[in-house]
Amino acid sequence: MRSTRGQATVDYVALVAVLAILLAAALTVATSGAPGIVNAVAGQIRRALCIVGGGSCPELTRRPCVVASTRDGHHIAVSVLLARIDHDRYVLRERMSDATVRLTVARSAGAGVEVGAGARAGVTVRGRRIGLSDEARAGVQGVLGAGRVFVARDEREAEAFMRAIRDGRSPPSRPREVFVEGGPRGLGRIGIGSMLAGASLEGLAGTTIGARRDERTGEVTFALHWGGSGWGAATLTLGGPAGTADRATTLGLTLDRHRRPTELSLSAGGTLAAGTTLPPGLARVLGSESASSMSTGGRRWELAARLDLRDPVVAAAWARVRRDPGSGDAIRGLAEMIRDRAHLDVRAYRTSGSYDGAAAGISIGPRIGGEYDHTIDRSRLLAASSRPPGGLWEPRLDCVLR
Repeated sequence: MRSTRGQATVDYVALVAVLAILLAAALTVATSGAPGIVNAVAGQIRRALCIVGGGSCPELTRRPCVVASTRDGHHIAVSVLLARIDHDRYVLRERMSDATVRLTVARSAGAGVEVGAGARAGVTVRGRRIGLSDEARAGVQGVLGAGRVFVARDEREAEAFMRAIRDGRSPPSRPREVFVEGGPRGLGRIGIGSMLAGASLEGLAGTTIGARRDERTGEVTFALHWGGSGWGAATLTLGGPAGTADRATTLGLTLDRHRRPTELSLSAGGTLAAGTTLPPGLARVLGSESASSMSTGGRRWELAARLDLRDPVVAAAWARVRRDPGSGDAIRGLAEMIRDRAHLDVRAYRTSGSYDGAAAGISIGPRIGGEYDHTIDRSRLLAASSRPPGGLWEPRLDCVLR
């Protein structure tokens, strides 16, 4: 009885038993609670086990949602014989769920070849097209662009940023992020008829490779982006339906300031929108003056998955893909990591847009012409849900209630 030999082992077994009982009780409470409670309890348990095991214990944090956005874009293109040169610039204003406002200012230039047959001349004011078009054309270009991202603390500061941008002055603070991107793209258009009766269809598809640097943390994200968009409209006696659709997928790899990989991301999104115009007289009869201008409204969905490469299991799966990108087993292993260990976000937006512009051109193989477009695209968040690694789906009330 006076001997203490083996006492440490007994104490350790008792401690493990107590922890097992507490763990079982916590899991019982979690599984009977709301998804947010389940995720919080399960996340803390996983972190505690990781700390006990001596691991690096990485943790992906939830990021704020884009609650509403406005994209104001300008596009200019000139075609001379077989050459086509484009210039685009846009300002994207995003109101975030944490009350900050992100402002993205970007420019891009494209150069390539374009051929066609036919002629086109017209003006679009508030979406109403006046003119004629009997033309088919197609082209391919190389595109290079760059931009800056500023973050304002609130709407008042965002207005100061916008005034500085419109006046050509330097914004009140340095950019939070800078980025550059480039790649090939193909475009095509076919139009038949005039403002009284006709139809047109446009398409654009491309792939870009880009790099984005966070000026605060020194992190660099390399991204491969591919996608396409289309626009179509029909006109009958100054009115008719129109629609737009787009889709995009992006694969990103983030490195920390020491150039060590920290995150792998995969995102996809798409928009489907439609609209119509009515002749001014008919619009007045129906009591809808706004219907005499073309605008489109629809829905946009976004899905994003983020994997923490500091997790040894995820890092091993990613290393297998890097060693053999064509291996089906390696790709399936990475897909399992996305399914089981990724932080997932799903969001749905209501979209609307308006369009103005002018274009003229003639082509018989080589083409001479030009065009100018001004588009404003708006979106507002309708629903948002997220799922932490190994957790349950839960609504992002912090986003949708703002």
